[in-house]
Amino acid sequence: LGYKLLSREVFSLQPSLLNLRAEEGRNQSAETERERERERERERERERERETMLFFSYFKDLVGQEVTVELKNDLAIRGTLHSVDQYLNIKLENTRVVDQDKYPHMLSVRNCFIRGSVVRYVQLPPDGVDVDLLHDAARREARGG
Repeated sequence: LGYKLLSREVFSLQPSLLNLRAEEGRNQSAETERERERERERERERERERETMLFFSYFKDLVGQEVTVELKNDLAIRGTLHSVDQYLNIKLENTRVVDQDKYPHMLSVRNCFIRGSVVRYVQLPPDGVDVDLLHDAARREARGG
């Protein structure tokens, strides 16, 4: 009688132990998946940094030249590139708006700071583009470093 009672209790505990082990396995699996996703996100961030640094170093070489910056709100500003930072924020001097009739309130602006995230395009002077340098950078980027 004691044996049967004991065996029933043992058998009744085993399914709950199995459930605990299965739950632990699911938790470990979910944690592993979260770690993989974090690693993928870190790799994407490193790739964005490499791309940004390519443009950053290129734009640094254009300081002092005239460029046209087109913003995402369709405003285009032409001016002398004063500086650029690692976030591709741009400072322009001696600015003028390309379409003065559409943006008359911008006529008095002579210097401006443009946040990098609002830039759509940067138009460069034809003599400011070193095609060989761009080709070399593109080849290095294609090789992964």
